[in-house]
Amino acid sequence: MLTMLLYALCCILVLSGMFCTLLGLLTVFYWCKPPKHPADSSNRLNNVASWWIGLTRPEVVAECYKYFRQDVMDNVKDVDRAAMEEQEDG
Repeated sequence: MLTMLLYALCCILVLSGMFCTLLGLLTVFYWCKPPKHPADSSNRLNNVASWWIGLTRPEVVAECYKYFRQDVMDNVKDVDRAAMEEQEDG
C-alpha cells in the first residue's frame, strides 16, 4: 500500500516537473527567437526584459494595452462586436 502511494506521488512529481521544464524551454525558445520587424533583431535582452516586466509588473503592461485592463469576457465581447460590425460593413 505504501509502495503504491509513493509510486503515485513520484509519477505526479515527474509529470509536474515535465510541465515546468517544457514551459521553461518554451520561454527560452521565445527569448532566443529573433523578433519581427521593426524590432532590432540583435537585441535579445529586450525579449527577456519585456517578459520580466510582464511577469513582475502587470500594471505597466495594463497601462500600455487595453486587452490587459479588461476582464476576459469583455475582451471576447469586443471581438464579437468587431466581427459583427465587419459583417455589417462588408
